[in-house]
Amino acid sequence: MNRAWVIGYALALLFLLADRSFGGAPDQETVTKSAEVFQGDILELKIPAEGLTAVQGRMGKVTIPFYLNGHHHFTTFVGVDLEARPGLAIMNVKSTTSLGTRRETAIRLQIKPKSFKQESFSVAAAFDQLSAEVIQRIRQDQDQFSRVFTSSTPARLWEGPFLQPVSSDITSPFGYRRVINGTPRTPHTGVDLKAALGTEVVAANHGRVVLLGDFFFSGNSVVLDHGGGLYTVYFHLSEFKVEAGAAVRKGDVIALSGMSGRVTGPHLHWGARLNGARVDPFELLRKLPGN
Repeated sequence: MNRAWVIGYALALLFLLADRSFGGAPDQETVTKSAEVFQGDILELKIPAEGLTAVQGRMGKVTIPFYLNGHHHFTTFVGVDLEARPGLAIMNVKSTTSLGTRRETAIRLQIKPKSFKQESFSVAAAFDQLSAEVIQRIRQDQDQFSRVFTSSTPARLWEGPFLQPVSSDITSPFGYRRVINGTPRTPHTGVDLKAALGTEVVAANHGRVVLLGDFFFSGNSVVLDHGGGLYTVYFHLSEFKVEAGAAVRKGDVIALSGMSGRVTGPHLHWGARLNGARVDPFELLRKLPGN
């Protein structure tokens, strides 16, 4: 049975029962049955829109926006980080009815572990050692990315379905774990797509260029903000075809693929962030339809 339908049905019952009283104060919080979602995946949640004027969710310190889908549902997509701790996570949902009544509901999300590919290998010591200057640059790069990923446009800019930025096979999968010279490294937070030098890279969906520059690990990089906490990233480029701050449409050529940054050959690294969670970008193709 479709998990989104199960959650939507459960929430419909909750809000129907809540609307039997019309006081101004919130009702007692109600907890739904839990839904399962795997590390690095995306889960769609739907709440029937009848009688509601606004819905907003929150997980920890992260706000999860809901959007009115036509006249029938408030919809959101929840991303689970690829290194999220397996177990129970709670999403608190607040809604307002057309009569001004406020409702609070909790959704239980059971985070399930996923098995990712792992490989161990050795490289020359010179390739694996970083100078103090390089480490400082990496920290500055990380700070720049972090600032971008916490300032998304509130409005949803994208319209499904999403596009794969280059039409090619995956050469390195999402979540791939590497152990280099005996030391575990950060898991692969995107997918590497086969792309010869100079291949056109297109925007996966409508958005805005919120970061464009040259970084130590990712080389020439573009980050698109699709609104509502959703971003896509494009790394190791050889040439930019857009400027910082530009609005782009789905399918627009934004860059040419390359081998800039800390890589050994030409390819495109494509990644996605959803409300701070590092998710498999192919989940955008599978889970975010045209609604």
